[in-house]
Amino acid sequence: MDLFQQAFGYDCVDEGFVQGTLGPRASDRISIVLGYDDVWPFNESRIASWSDDQLFDVIEFLYDHVSKGDRIGGYLHTFNDCGWHYRKFDAEQGRSEYRGRVNEILSRVEDGFELTAGGQIMRLAPEGLEPLLLEDARNLGESNQDHVRSAIHKFRSRASSSTQRRDAVRDLADVLENIRPDVKEYLFSEDERALFEIANKFWIRHNKPGERREYDHEAWWTWLFYLYLDSISLVDHLKEKSDRLDARD
Repeated sequence: MDLFQQAFGYDCVDEGFVQGTLGPRASDRISIVLGYDDVWPFNESRIASWSDDQLFDVIEFLYDHVSKGDRIGGYLHTFNDCGWHYRKFDAEQGRSEYRGRVNEILSRVEDGFELTAGGQIMRLAPEGLEPLLLEDARNLGESNQDHVRSAIHKFRSRASSSTQRRDAVRDLADVLENIRPDVKEYLFSEDERALFEIANKFWIRHNKPGERREYDHEAWWTWLFYLYLDSISLVDHLKEKSDRLDARD
């Protein structure tokens, strides 16, 4: 309980219950914030009855209240094995340690999730593609950049529906359309045509008769999402490289 002593308090054989920042009744605070009753104290039977959404909500709530006890300034109460009583806490260190432990578990849930540094549980990116989620394409312009960020959040959200993930792919295709002159200039013509042909003929950007719909949507949309995100990043890097070379001339 070292990571949550500051929030939930602790029981002392001499002092009784020493309340934490969540107050004398942490269960009431959790119920107010999450809208769930009968959550605290955690035990195996309660956790077994939670839906995935409830479990994820609790994990995010705990991230907001985790902190690592600092033994400097605290003391070990040895009587009756009472334990450490801390006076100082480090939230950043606590969150880092908590994220590490939680993500070991979340990575094995379904297709994989992660608790981000911002405290949100999101879908994992395929291995090696994580940097695409973090970099900003400097040449996009603010409006297109906002569309990219929104698409990333929409696609990776743990609560996103299949329709929302399709919308995220479409949003990235729209960004590529907005920068199509650069796409034409910096990508091979066959690649440029293929990017838009897939978006227009495989039920991504339109809803017309004759579009191909009989395919594994989740697998294809995941592939297309990262393909379009990578294409946007590639065009941005090639344009930036070209601009640097032009500046030297």
